[in-house]
Amino acid sequence: MIYNLLDKDHPMVHLRMEEGNQPEDKVEFSKDMAESMKTWGGIGLSANQVGFPYRMFVMGDGKNYMSCYNPKITVESDTLVPIDEGCLTYPGLFVRILRPDRISVEFEDEFGEVHKDDLEGLMCRVFQHEMDHMDGIDFTSRAKKLHLDMAKRKVKRAKLKLKRAHGKDMLARAS
Repeated sequence: MIYNLLDKDHPMVHLRMEEGNQPEDKVEFSKDMAESMKTWGGIGLSANQVGFPYRMFVMGDGKNYMSCYNPKITVESDTLVPIDEGCLTYPGLFVRILRPDRISVEFEDEFGEVHKDDLEGLMCRVFQHEMDHMDGIDFTSRAKKLHLDMAKRKVKRAKLKLKRAHGKDMLARAS
């Protein structure tokens, strides 16, 4: 089953998801989440982005994915790196965000097995972004105002260009 993305203004997107509330069938839900993530073209998707009040997300590359239930970041590096981040909740918007370059994490998979891992690079970034979703934190709130304004202007120009070329708003949900 493919889940629909909630609008950026939907209250569930801005609520902190509490531990303990989980789907009846975590294996099936994880598969549906991964399929939804792939369908929407993402590399991460939090349950609350699609209307479920679970402290859970999936992340992956289209072929392989991992489900993270009740995830925790246990250690963060002091070194912050800027990377332009996007989000399925904000189609077309990419904003420069500073985040730790390495983290240690703990989470349960869909079978209830506990994993402890050290992440860096893209998976480190995705894990932190999805954790923010579950804490009700909008990634745009982590951006400097200047970077967010520039990114929004880029989206506006792209939407206008597409509208001129195709006669309709191709990025209707973008900010």
